[in-house]
Amino acid sequence: MAYDKWVAFDFDGVIASYDGWKGFDVLGEPNHRVIAVMNILHEKGIKITILTTRLDTPVVRQWLKDNKVPYDSINSSAHNPPNTSQKPIYHVIVDDRAVNYHNQGADHLLDEIDKIVKTV
Repeated sequence: MAYDKWVAFDFDGVIASYDGWKGFDVLGEPNHRVIAVMNILHEKGIKITILTTRLDTPVVRQWLKDNKVPYDSINSSAHNPPNTSQKPIYHVIVDDRAVNYHNQGADHLLDEIDKIVKTV
């Protein structure tokens, strides 16, 4: 059985600018470069899910509509095959706080995490 291809995009810091939490309905300026890529992917038939700690509110949906951001779901795993977890399935995630694991050594992995978390 073939499944759709999904790309997950983070909202704050990726789709919209972000310089710290200011409230549920305070949204940053659109990142037009990312939105352009999202539109290209969507035109190719790639499904898009927006993964965000924000709630799926009318204000968020209106912002997405006003800025012509294509998406198929927000924080949803409804497209997952039956009997899988609630973590939405995606083929790739675009996130400003992600670390790409590609079998690198522990020291390299820790360095990458430290760039984001600043553990030292």
